[in-house]
Order: sequence, then structure tokens, then C-alpha cells
Amino acid sequence: MTKIKDIYLNKGLRVGGFYELTIQVCPSSNMEPIKKYTEYIKSLKNVDGPFDRNFELTNIEIETFEHEWVLNLENVSIPFKTFNIHEDEPIETGFNWFDICFYTETIEQLFGEEYKTWDENPKCPPALNDFFNQTIMDLNNIHKFQLAMIDFEISGQYYLADMGKDFNNWTNSNFFVNEKDAHLISERNKTVVEIISG
Repeated sequence: MTKIKDIYLNKGLRVGGFYELTIQVCPSSNMEPIKKYTEYIKSLKNVDGPFDRNFELTNIEIETFEHEWVLNLENVSIPFKTFNIHEDEPIETGFNWFDICFYTETIEQLFGEEYKTWDENPKCPPALNDFFNQTIMDLNNIHKFQLAMIDFEISGQYYLADMGKDFNNWTNSNFFVNEKDAHLISERNKTVVEIISG
């Protein structure tokens, strides 16, 4: 674990913004799905953590804004963060968000500089893309979310309500909405939103 500890503690690799999966989970009044989502991450066999800033194991505290982990893939171990964003002003109309975030510089250093996830045509390492896609399906099976998105620094950019409006999607953002909410998506946006059945 020495190598991954060095990567984890190397502040020079933990820069550049986040390439992330961000999920509009549920209304702010319900914290239970966030707890279940965080416990799911901890349960994964290829994930270690959560860790504190010194790379010591720590406990999940659901009220904590962020947790730090390590994802172990076939040839690479890469640090990542999960964020619990709790909109509470006012809580009656806010939402809980769950974000899974990888630093762009860490991605490029570990997978290769061709994997630029921050430009207009992001290139994500296939293993990370697989992780995101599997996680979307698994989390949705735990609790059906409202909207999921994958892109560079996309957290907070859109809500499910925005899928009914025509917006300029100037990047290659990926959007995921449950079949039950498909009627909320405008005809124009149906070309950029993946509908999850079930």
C-alpha cells in the first residue's frame, strides 16, 4: 500500500478539478438514501476506506460533508472522494446530492495524459467509466434517484426539472433519468438523456 499512500498524500496529484458522477438523490428531508449510498461504497470489494487526511482508516459519519476512499482497479489504485451535499435553505424545497469525484490530474497521472476529462470532448479511462456506470445502476437499485450526471465539474449544474427545458449542452455530459420520470424530459433533451428502465 506504500505506492497508493504516496499518491493519496501527494497534494500535487490532487488538483485540476473533478471528473465526477453527481446524483440528485431525493428531497433534503430524507437522509436515509445518502446513508445507504455511502454504505454501498464502503461495501465494495475493490474500495478501501474511508480514510482521513493522513491515510488512516476512519468511520463513516453521515453528517460529514466528504469521505475519502481508494478504488482498486486491475492495474491502478486511485483515490477519490464522495460528497454528501444537503440543500437546506429552505429544506422543504432542497435536495440531497451524492457525488463521486476523481481529481483530473490524478486520472492523467495514473492512466495516461490522453485521458483528459476536462475538455469539450472528455476521454475517460474505460475502467473508470465502467465503475461509474455500474455504480449508477447499483445505487439506483438501492434508492431510485431523480437525476444522475457524469462530466467535469457538473455537480449542481442541472436538476431533474431542467430536463424538461431546452438547454445548451455544450459538452458531452451524460444524463441518466428513471423511466418513471421520462415524461418530464423535453423531446429535444431525450437525445442526451439515458432512460433507466425498471
